[in-house]
Amino acid sequence: MCILISNLALCIFILDFLMPIAKNLSLAYNSFAMISVGNTSDNNIKTAWLDLNNGWSGKAALYRVRGKNFSQHDWNDCLSQPNSLFDEIEKIIKMGSRNLVAVKNLPIRDTSLQVVIKRQYVPAGFRQFFRSLRPGKALRNFKTALRLKSWGIEVASPFAALQHRRSLRTRQSIYITEFLSNSSNLHAFASGRLPSTGFTEQYEIKNQVSHQLASVLASLHNRGLWHRDSKASNFVVYKDSHDKYKILLADMDGIKRYVLPSRSRRLRSKQNRLLAHLLCLLRPYRS
Repeated sequence: MCILISNLALCIFILDFLMPIAKNLSLAYNSFAMISVGNTSDNNIKTAWLDLNNGWSGKAALYRVRGKNFSQHDWNDCLSQPNSLFDEIEKIIKMGSRNLVAVKNLPIRDTSLQVVIKRQYVPAGFRQFFRSLRPGKALRNFKTALRLKSWGIEVASPFAALQHRRSLRTRQSIYITEFLSNSSNLHAFASGRLPSTGFTEQYEIKNQVSHQLASVLASLHNRGLWHRDSKASNFVVYKDSHDKYKILLADMDGIKRYVLPSRSRRLRSKQNRLLAHLLCLLRPYRS
């Protein structure tokens, strides 16, 4: 009983020590987000902080989108009401208790962009409480996607990331990326038959996609990253402007820093290449 009381007292002491630090860090981060409304740079890609209402803030990429350049002011106007972003959506891709992924035509300036919007709520719990003191998951995924893009790794182009903070904590995140028409996730692509293609052509196409998948995974490992949730539904297959099938990484949630030594990392990269190649080689025979 004495041990329990002493441990409880120690926990209270530690929390009393940590909370002012967390508060100061949170205030510093929020003030930075509010002050830095000018243009910034993430991995040599021009970005801008967004100063929104009611505890919302975020960041937007300022590269050329669908042949047009959008300014910081355009994104601020477009995303000024984050809670209404899920009104009039086209379709729901995924819905859970703490997240929602949907496709929407997003009006911006004198046009609209077809985008994928992912909303995530921070779950309750002691561990999640400390995680919620960090920037929201959408902002972290936004930064990761821009980094991968600057490295030449195919990802769904990030447009913007928003977060809602209240009482020092991130309560909600919204991540906005490009939507590619006539695309499907890797699972649907690998398990289905391609229209207007014979067996040999289908085999060649899936073989090429398998090499692209292996290349994406190996590139992550070569950069000291790994994807803890590299399931087929987190990859998208689409046709490019030359009518060629391409694969890209659509979900950033599971990407983490790799802690194994470089030698083990190289071995894991080779294993990923081999496994991805074998899976897609075998799939046409099961179709």
